[in-house]
Amino acid sequence: MKTPLPLPEPLGAPRPRRANDLVSPRAHAYIDRLLLPIMLGCAIWAAKRSKPAAAILLAHLGEGAVGCITRFPTGIWPLISFRTHVRIGQVGGTTLLALSYLLPAEPRAARNMAIFWGVVPNVLNAISDTSGPDAA
Repeated sequence: MKTPLPLPEPLGAPRPRRANDLVSPRAHAYIDRLLLPIMLGCAIWAAKRSKPAAAILLAHLGEGAVGCITRFPTGIWPLISFRTHVRIGQVGGTTLLALSYLLPAEPRAARNMAIFWGVVPNVLNAISDTSGPDAA
């Protein structure tokens, strides 16, 4: 008995490059839009406890501006690709995470909030799929 041949992949079908490509560009866009007001609320909360921690959280809102100029479903001015958006997020998230660790004399809750919001973009960008045609 003959073994059946595997069916060919349809043309243009995105294939994940890595095992951790879990979030599509569309899902990433919606997650960004969901987290932006939550982060703003956390910045307002932190402002009552620590001005430096609140400033770091407000600097994260620059990622919201990057989301507005990215070519994905919730972008307003599609100027940059999703891959560029992810690269900016990787650099910006890491920088703001490092700044959050420079707050040792600030209240623990505000400092931990700043550290948490430094980790979130790094994790989201690490599991985002930048290999498909939507990312270019």
